[in-house]
Amino acid sequence: MVNYREYLPELKSTTLFQDIEDDALVALLEAMAPKLVVRKQGDGMTPFAPGTFRMALRATPPNEIVPRVFKYDMPKFGEPGMLMAEIPSLSLMGDGLKAAGRERKGPGGPPHKPKPVAYDLEMLEFEVDSLTRFYGEEIFKAQGIMLRNFLGILAHKVCDIRHELFLIRDARDMYLDTENTIQVFAAGVTMGVAKQAIQHWNLKHPERQAVLVGGHSVDLVRRLKAGERCDVLITADDTNVSEMLMPELAKGYVVFAGNRMVITAREGYEINSENWKEKLLDPAATFIHNDPYGDPGGYRAVMAMLLADKVEEGLTKKLMEHPGHYGMTPVKREELPPIMYSFGYRSGAVSRGGSFAELPAVMDLGDEALAATYAEAKFAVDENNTVAGTPISHAVTIPTTAKYAAEAKEFVKLFLASDFESFGFLPRRQSAGEDILA
Repeated sequence: MVNYREYLPELKSTTLFQDIEDDALVALLEAMAPKLVVRKQGDGMTPFAPGTFRMALRATPPNEIVPRVFKYDMPKFGEPGMLMAEIPSLSLMGDGLKAAGRERKGPGGPPHKPKPVAYDLEMLEFEVDSLTRFYGEEIFKAQGIMLRNFLGILAHKVCDIRHELFLIRDARDMYLDTENTIQVFAAGVTMGVAKQAIQHWNLKHPERQAVLVGGHSVDLVRRLKAGERCDVLITADDTNVSEMLMPELAKGYVVFAGNRMVITAREGYEINSENWKEKLLDPAATFIHNDPYGDPGGYRAVMAMLLADKVEEGLTKKLMEHPGHYGMTPVKREELPPIMYSFGYRSGAVSRGGSFAELPAVMDLGDEALAATYAEAKFAVDENNTVAGTPISHAVTIPTTAKYAAEAKEFVKLFLASDFESFGFLPRRQSAGEDILA
């Protein structure tokens, strides 16, 4: 029988057995009777018996115990308390795979060759059923604490998975103190390239992580003007900076890419540069665009329709007043009919794939030579701001209120080194106002 009392210093440091008194812990283990399994330096892991899991107990020479931030954080490999194979054992995953005919063939153990370790490792091997057996009233209290700890470990593992998914999805750490991070406001059309830049930055700068805050450009500008902290602003429309922020809240900006407006088709529908008028003007057609009062993609869609008369007289009125035109007023998604077509950016259409129609240059806001023509289309986003059509230019700036201006400059340099064309943007680069990187 294992002398569990000999291992009390290691057992007391584990997550599983925390908060249990010494004598009660020894009594609990003697009742559960886990086996001692030893992995010698340089050896592979011996196979796990069905329905068992293991807990690291002691390494020789000992591994330094890494401080844990949260109560149920799991130790690193080789530290006392690190658990192996408890999830498959508890869930009877092997039984399910066997029933489905998908069990691993051949000898037991991990499906890869374990790396040799530079220490001897002593482990306790538990049977899953031993966790919940009733051992009598004297053991019951200690067993209850152990089970609470065990559930905490499992719950924390779920949180860790969600945390990792959060990092992948939003390129930010949900546990970070946001007051010590670079706040990057990014318009929806730029989210892909902004997220990539943030991921690259965060790998190199653990001391000052960047956090991505997405939204519509005009809405992000309003949040900045309302006092919300922003260190870098990546906007879909350079005029949002020049007309709404300069010179008080921004001194300059860099245009990093261009774009065009196109019309995309929902799966099951087709649209192209030859038939887009016929498709949109069909009385049964439904088409939509983003909110023009908060999103440049929305007011640029409206501007494209306002310029449609230059393609065919009367086309603007037919499009704007079409009964299947949605987007000018807020509508709950569940109240919308099935939408066949959408106005949007060419970069998004290229990234997503599928059918889309290129619009005539006089409508698509993508040709710098047609700047004077585009300027004829105007839209009031609110009572104080009216935007005029321009060749689509996406821009980045550093607000004058940036808390971490020095780091923001370095981040913008990294962002500007991105391969924007691979994300479907048009090449366009120019600066306005003061040099934001000086």
